[in-house]
Amino acid sequence: MTGPPGSGKTVTVNSWAVTETRPCVPIVWMSGDRTPSTLDGLCAGLAACLPRAGVETGTEQARPADLTSLLSALDTPVVLVLDDFRPEPGAALGDFVTYLLKHAGPGLRIVITGRSDPPIPLRRYALAGQLTEIRAGDLAFSEHEIAAVLAQHGVRLGPASLRALSERTEGWAAGVRLAAMSMESHPDPDAFVEEFAGDDHAVVSYLVEEVLDAQPAELRRLLLSTGVVDRVNAELAAELAGDEAGRHFTALVRQNAFVVPLGHGWYRYHTMIREAFRLVLRHESPAEASELNRRAAAWFARAGHLTEAVRQAAGGGDWRYASRLVVDRLAIGRVLGLRPADPLADLLRDLPSDVVFGAREPDPAIVAAAASLARGDDRAAATALQHAERVLEHTPGEQTHARLCAALVRLARCRSADCAGNGDRAVPALLLGFPERLLHDHPELHALLLSSRAAALLRDGRLREAARLFDAALAAATEAGGDFQRRSCLGHLALVEALLGGFAPAAELTGRAAQLPEVSTSPAGRRVAAAHLAGAWVRLERYELKAARDELDRAAQALRECPDTLMSMVYQLVGARVEIARGRPDRALELLDTTGAAVPRLPWLERRLRLVAAEAHLARGAADAARIAAQRAGGTGTPGSAVALARAELCRGRPATAAGMVRHALAESVDAPVDVRVEAWLFNAFLCYSGAEKSASNGRRSLGRALRLAEREQIRLPFALSGEWLRAVLRHDPELARPFHRLLDPLHLGDGPAGTDGTEIVAAVERLSARELDVLRLLARMMSTEEIADDLCLSVNTIKTHLRSIYQKLGVTRRTEAVRRARHLSLLGD
Repeated sequence: MTGPPGSGKTVTVNSWAVTETRPCVPIVWMSGDRTPSTLDGLCAGLAACLPRAGVETGTEQARPADLTSLLSALDTPVVLVLDDFRPEPGAALGDFVTYLLKHAGPGLRIVITGRSDPPIPLRRYALAGQLTEIRAGDLAFSEHEIAAVLAQHGVRLGPASLRALSERTEGWAAGVRLAAMSMESHPDPDAFVEEFAGDDHAVVSYLVEEVLDAQPAELRRLLLSTGVVDRVNAELAAELAGDEAGRHFTALVRQNAFVVPLGHGWYRYHTMIREAFRLVLRHESPAEASELNRRAAAWFARAGHLTEAVRQAAGGGDWRYASRLVVDRLAIGRVLGLRPADPLADLLRDLPSDVVFGAREPDPAIVAAAASLARGDDRAAATALQHAERVLEHTPGEQTHARLCAALVRLARCRSADCAGNGDRAVPALLLGFPERLLHDHPELHALLLSSRAAALLRDGRLREAARLFDAALAAATEAGGDFQRRSCLGHLALVEALLGGFAPAAELTGRAAQLPEVSTSPAGRRVAAAHLAGAWVRLERYELKAARDELDRAAQALRECPDTLMSMVYQLVGARVEIARGRPDRALELLDTTGAAVPRLPWLERRLRLVAAEAHLARGAADAARIAAQRAGGTGTPGSAVALARAELCRGRPATAAGMVRHALAESVDAPVDVRVEAWLFNAFLCYSGAEKSASNGRRSLGRALRLAEREQIRLPFALSGEWLRAVLRHDPELARPFHRLLDPLHLGDGPAGTDGTEIVAAVERLSARELDVLRLLARMMSTEEIADDLCLSVNTIKTHLRSIYQKLGVTRRTEAVRRARHLSLLGD
């Protein structure tokens, strides 16, 4: 059983001896001063103790061989406890215990406790199944056991404080007991736990007496010197304590139970022990403590361990060196919080202002700006960044890394705050030539650059290019692992997809974004407005108005915390359309009128906003205002504005003009967003069904086309807003709606009375000729085109002509649809 001082080794063995061993088993206990340090002393001690356990030796001075023979002849087992057994490696004492175990036979049980393993072949006994090992981790108190110790002192802690005490003491029995004794008279035990650590007076006094004062001078120096770091290996120990003291590191690892192995040659001290060592060192030699921190920082920097190098530099008060490390290694993205749970942001969040604004070099100000931005303090970030840029202006030399880092911080501010940059001007020219190797090594910076360039393209209305860059930025952000960057890329990519009419991929992307934290911890408190706006737009198109309104409320909160012109305009667009869908066009127009005069112009988005204004005016019955808004949005030059103009003309009582405009829109809508094409085909269907178009059967084909397009993206909004006339059509023609039940069922368009909006809906079937009816009947008998031609004594081309006419008149596109439609309309007779 091994463990540090105060871990409860002796108490544990004593408890086992009292409660677990059988009364007939004699126990020979040698502990404290009675545990010999020489072979003769051990033999003499055994000779004296064995009779008291009922084992007669016949002499007070027994030789090792005599003791071995005596113990091997025992009829009943004997337990020999060697408490605090610490023989030197290679000493005869260890060899005798090994000899005793080998020759005394099955009658002997030995229990050894100490701070380190005794010099006997433990692995051999372990392989033979003859060894039980109890280590410090086994002796550590659980939270339940800590609570029991505290209860003995009349102390009770809340769950969070109990967990904190367990973590800080690591279950160390002496630490728990010392804490309990201190809390007995403390008015607020929970507050005490918040401050309790290795620098507690009682803990330090105990450890100085039990650990430090008992060590030789070189080993004591080694303990205090290596206590300044969180982990240590042999090379670092020699660097900190000197070669002479460093040579004791192997012995320290072997002998001191406070040393916890971490693997690959690294070790750490028990948390409270390390804190106590640091306090003693600061008390005895404060200047040496700072120097050791700086030496450790330099060693970790050379070894490529940046976080630990910065931690040591900050611990030694060398903030300028800590900042220079971050800038030289281009680790500014980590300080910005672009990697998950990165400690660099926390380590550098409290840079002293005299260092930030008093240093001759720009590094501290650049790092301070990044740290301020990470915790959500944009004003402090701007102040520090401006100072850094002024220093750079007057700093000789290229200062390439410093300029790169300053540009990256400015870019991060531009992404987090409202920047008026357009196009690639939002990305400083210095960053456009960012070395490919560095981008590979810093995926968080790659994601920042790509997403910033994508945002600039989005502002310019270059949507497909923006989508490609946001997708690449998402891959880099996923490699870096930062939640905020991933949610930002997912949200913006979803918004671009919605702008392009891809609501199915937008829904998938917003679902992935929703699995990440809505509010980021780094940058602190950041919400991604784009993710909520994309979610609101998807919900709107699916006619889930309450859910859309909830997402808009979250987007509004994000925009209040971090204004953004582009996102504010998208908020107006989506919000106004939600108000129209709720039957509140006046409120929609009010929302559209809130754009400030000083807002940078985004023409492509302004055109979309005018189309929404036209939609709101139409909902109010203001045809002239709708026509003016649609003309300002592009007139007949774009499919969306052409459909809006056509609806305005119909509202003005000019259905023929409306029909011509919508035909033009359909001819030009191949590359238009899916929702615009759905709207165009649906409006054309209405014109056909209402008689504004000559061919009523075209209405069925147009409606089918609109339904097929909408089915892929689950676009329900246009059908919901057309419910008055659409309900009558679908009740009259349920075959048309049947393949699209997933799309239409939530709208309940087949329920209730088949009302209209005041326009009479005409039958969507033109009269078939006698010959066409003959062809249709043979078609229903599953005959091929050639078989029908033979049966009717006509050419194959003539039959194909008849089939095209039948499809057009029935408003279908395939044979099976034609037969189903004919049966529904009773055109096939019996």
